[in-house]
Amino acid sequence: MKRGVLIGARARRACALAAALLAILCCAGVGRAAGYGVFADPQPVTIEGYPASAEEPFITPNGAYLLFNSSEATPTFGLELAKRVDAQTFEYQGEIQGENVNEPEFLSGTPSLDDEGDLYFISNRSYAQTLSTVYAGDFSDGTVTGVHLVPGVSGEAPGNVDFDVDASPDGSTLYVSVGQFGVDGGPTSSSIVSYERAGAGFVRDPKSAKILRAVNQVGTLDYAADPSSDGLELFFTAATPALGRAPEIYRATRAKTSKPFGGVEPITAITGFAEAPSISQDGTTLYYHQLIGSEFKIETVTRSAGAPTVTQVSPNRATAGAETPVTITGTGLAGATSVEFGDASAASFTQSSSTSIAAIAPAGAKGTVNVTVTTPNGTSATSKHDRFKYVR
Repeated sequence: MKRGVLIGARARRACALAAALLAILCCAGVGRAAGYGVFADPQPVTIEGYPASAEEPFITPNGAYLLFNSSEATPTFGLELAKRVDAQTFEYQGEIQGENVNEPEFLSGTPSLDDEGDLYFISNRSYAQTLSTVYAGDFSDGTVTGVHLVPGVSGEAPGNVDFDVDASPDGSTLYVSVGQFGVDGGPTSSSIVSYERAGAGFVRDPKSAKILRAVNQVGTLDYAADPSSDGLELFFTAATPALGRAPEIYRATRAKTSKPFGGVEPITAITGFAEAPSISQDGTTLYYHQLIGSEFKIETVTRSAGAPTVTQVSPNRATAGAETPVTITGTGLAGATSVEFGDASAASFTQSSSTSIAAIAPAGAKGTVNVTVTTPNGTSATSKHDRFKYVR
C-alpha cells in the first residue's frame, strides 16, 4: 500500500504486510472481477541513473517531471525527482531539494503537485505532537520552499493517520487517505476523505462521505486516490487482506464534479500487487508501482485512442443570434481539431483536458443542432447528449 507514514520500523512492517498478502493470494487463488479494459500495454518505466526500488509515482501536470519515493530498504525514505525523456523514460535528478523537505530519521512520501506548483506530501515528523502529517510547499524545478503543515487536516485521534495525500489539479480539493493503525503498525482499515480549500488551509468536505461512498465500499483498505484533470475520474487503490485481496488499482467516474463517484471498476490491464495510480494530464497514461520480486517498480498502462464522444454540453441552450460560452464534456477529446454546432464552427475553443473543451457557441438561428468534436481519431457520433438549442 502507499507507505508514506508507516510509523516506526517501517521497512519490517511494510514487507510483512506485502508478504502476508502475497501468501494469502497463493493459497486462495483469488479471481478478478470484470473491469475497465480501455487501458492496455503495461510498460516498465526506466529511471536512468536510479537503480533502486521506486514507489509512489506522481507525474507533474505539465508532464516534465516524475516525482516518487525512494525505497524503504534504503537508510532514508524521501522524495525523489526525475526529468522526462519520454512517457516511459526519465533521467534521475536526485532528491527533491529544499529546507524541511526530506528530514533525516523521518519519512517523506506520497508527493502530489497542483497546477499552481503547490507540492503536497506526507511526513510523520510531527505526528506525535500534532496528529498531523500533511505538508505543503512551493515547488519550482526540483526545489521546494516554504514547507509547512497544512492547516485543518489532521488524524484527529491517536491511531488515526493521514497516510496519503493527492491534490486536485486546480488545488481546490485534497484527497486524503485516513487509516486506523493497529498495535502491529499496519492499517486495519482506511478510507479516502475529501477536504476543500478554506483560505490558507482546508476543511473536511461535509459531502465527502456521499461523494466517495462507492469508492470506500470497495475494500477494507481504500487509499491512494488520484483525480483526472477535469475531476470526472478518480483512480485509487483498494485491498482486503482478510479475504485474500491484494492491492489493485480501480477507476471511478462521475458526470459532474458536484456529483458522487460511481461506476467503480478495476483496471484490467494491471495485474498483481499494484498501487499508487497517477494519471497524466491528457488522461492517456496511468503511472503506478508494482511489486516485482522483492522490489517495487514504476510502470504505465496506456488508454487506447478511439473516436471522441460528446456526453454533455453545458449550458445546452442559448439565445438565437448570440455567441455563448459552453463546456463540452466527453471522452477522447484530446487533440481536438474542430468543434461544430450543426453546420457552423465554434467561434473559438480551448482544450481543457482529454474529457473537456471550453468553447464559444456561434450565433445561430432558432432550433436544435448537434455538437460534434473532431480529433485525429475521428468525429464524434451524434446523440441526444450533444444537442444544443437556440431559443428566442
